[in-house]
Amino acid sequence: MKNISIKKIVALSVISLFFVQAFYLVAVEPTISSAASVTDTIVVTLNVTSGVTISTGADTTMTPNIGIASDRAIGSSSWSVATNSATGYTLAVKASTTPALKNGVVDNFADYTEATPGTPDVWGGVASGAKEFGYSAYGTDVPTATWGTASTCGDTLTGVPNVLGKYRGFTTADITIASRAGVTPTTGVTSNICFAAQQNAVYAASGSYTATITATATAS
Repeated sequence: MKNISIKKIVALSVISLFFVQAFYLVAVEPTISSAASVTDTIVVTLNVTSGVTISTGADTTMTPNIGIASDRAIGSSSWSVATNSATGYTLAVKASTTPALKNGVVDNFADYTEATPGTPDVWGGVASGAKEFGYSAYGTDVPTATWGTASTCGDTLTGVPNVLGKYRGFTTADITIASRAGVTPTTGVTSNICFAAQQNAVYAASGSYTATITATATAS
């Protein structure tokens, strides 16, 4: 009887030890393993600096020469603007003097007179006895509602401005001719500026008339 009891105790002890080990493997050990695993996250930031560039515009000589045989002349130049600004850029122009086109102190062409002051309009000619100088613009980022739908400045042989362009007189304050509300191609976007001059029933005194025009590109 004692031997049988001892054997039962031993058997029960073995069975109990088996269940304890099984419980440890199934329940306790995974808990300890997962408790030993921790996580962390980081944020990587890259700052992109906004910038803008503008090409060098070419000087221009208006053609044909104004004189006894010709009353009109036109000219042109252009600038290419590139920017990575998310809100784009503006391109503005201004003259260094009033009036813009001058020969010395006395001789000059008056700044173009718009039908509505400050609002570009089609170059319809200047009043009798007047001589005037103005500008227009065209290009991808040039608003056609303001500056017209021209794709050229006009006839360089006769000096007649493109009738699809709209002109205004220069000021010494910046006037925007082009803008974009976003990033440009890396090659930039070209905006063209057209110049027009005319005398009507009056002679401009002979000489060399010049206007200094400054273009400013600004990242928005």
